[in-house]
Amino acid sequence: MKSILSVAVSLTLALCATAHGQPAASCVNKFVGTWIHHGIVGQTNTANLQPDGRALCSDNKNCVEGTWTCSGNVLNYDNGMYKTDYTLQADGTMTARDGIVVTRVGPAPKLSAPREPAGSNTTAACGGLLAQEKQDNGIKGGNVHERSYVVCQKFENKCGYPVSFAVKSNKVRIKLSATVQPGKMEKICATSETETLQYLGWKQTL
Repeated sequence: MKSILSVAVSLTLALCATAHGQPAASCVNKFVGTWIHHGIVGQTNTANLQPDGRALCSDNKNCVEGTWTCSGNVLNYDNGMYKTDYTLQADGTMTARDGIVVTRVGPAPKLSAPREPAGSNTTAACGGLLAQEKQDNGIKGGNVHERSYVVCQKFENKCGYPVSFAVKSNKVRIKLSATVQPGKMEKICATSETETLQYLGWKQTL
């Protein structure tokens, strides 16, 4: 019995991690923050899940370093010896094997998405594509044999969440922006051939 108890204690999930890659942007906000882990045979610890995949642990000498990732409402924990999946429930707690329950301490922190530097043609954070293209704007000056073209700034969102992107026009003082849903493409177009658009960047939206 003593040896069995010793094994059970050593298997207490510590949620302590060294980063090995960031959790998916589409679900990281669900899990980042401080949690109290109620584990096997009454063992508890305090875990602080970091956005970069680290999980800092305290209040238990049996903490074991590991990493975490996520997919949807499931957190995947791996400390190199064993893996455990935690499922986020409707009441905000996480549950796992053998009756493990994990409860959040305080509100979930708000994470800001990295802003892409101006002038870049790809979104480094999640692979969205940016491009400027010319669009036919109709007959030029009433001449049916000549066409007018305006520049458009296009943004294809390959992130797992809605984003907005912004441009600056040489014709108006206000910043122009558009919201793009995941998997969709939007564009902002100039209103005349003499109008130019400068890409300013993008950010995650609610």
